[in-house]
Amino acid sequence: MIDKLSFLKGGADGGSVSADEERLMQLFQNRAGLKKAYADLKDELHLLRDRLKQQEGATIRVQEQLDALGELLADPATGFGALVFFQLRGLWKTCHQQLSGFAADLTRTQEMRETTKYDAECAAVRSARLADVDERLRSASEKAELQRRQISGAAAELQRLTAFWHYFERRRRQKDLEPLRQAMTLADAAVGELLAERGVISDEAPADFPGISLNARRNINLAIISYAELLCESVEGFGLAAKAKEAVARRVHEMTFGSRSDCEGYMQRVLKAQAAVTNQKQLTATLKIKLERLRATCEYRNSADTVPTADSMAPDAGAGRTDGGRASRAPTSAGWNVLAEDYWDLYTLLLR
Repeated sequence: MIDKLSFLKGGADGGSVSADEERLMQLFQNRAGLKKAYADLKDELHLLRDRLKQQEGATIRVQEQLDALGELLADPATGFGALVFFQLRGLWKTCHQQLSGFAADLTRTQEMRETTKYDAECAAVRSARLADVDERLRSASEKAELQRRQISGAAAELQRLTAFWHYFERRRRQKDLEPLRQAMTLADAAVGELLAERGVISDEAPADFPGISLNARRNINLAIISYAELLCESVEGFGLAAKAKEAVARRVHEMTFGSRSDCEGYMQRVLKAQAAVTNQKQLTATLKIKLERLRATCEYRNSADTVPTADSMAPDAGAGRTDGGRASRAPTSAGWNVLAEDYWDLYTLLLR
């Protein structure tokens, strides 16, 4: 065995390795690579099997829910209640969509307004910098031109000194020209630097918009909260706000809505509530008043926070009674705390 593997030592010492030995070494390397690839594939196979089991479990649970829902709908005593349940969920979704569209419009409008203002401010700063460079460039150009005229005058005087008795005067004048030439070189260099600086400022790309300001995000959030309260008041006008919230928090078989006639009454009220929450003009008429009230009472955890505390959004005392931690009746129009209750999935729409 030592003799068979002696080629390894010979190769390490600089000796020659035959073609068969090279192929054998390559086979060992390929074998190690195949073993590693096989181990990776086994790990991936186990991972895929685990995911398949999880998906099968999820599929079974969904099928069980569908079967249970089918049984509810098939039973005349519970079928109408299931319809009311899902219509209430649809009402919640409609309110969320209305609130989402309102938030998107506010954000887009404010972003356009602040972007325009930011671009104007950047343009003003750029113009001021260019004006400053132009002023310094004008001064430097005048200085360079003055130096050039002085050199031209001195050179013209030197050319007139042609007689042999002007020999020493010519030498003195030539020595006097050297500082003038150096000064002109420095003046031309200063002009060149200022021209380069002006070119850099002119070619600068505008800075990216840093985003909506803190105060604007706070105002937008307060407007969203105000609109959520208006939606609550509109839906509660048909006695459905608390029921809609309960429907999204519970399962279909956990809620009952009474007899068939009661369920039909619920469905009619849901239709009317759907129409009411989609009437933008009616809802936004009192938005400004509610926004001013919230702005006067809101508080924030710190100076950088954009979402007010839920306690500062609490309704007035006596607006609603509680029984064991649960609302015994729907709050009045002045008693909604949509932030604490997260009505219409409000937190997903607030700007951070």
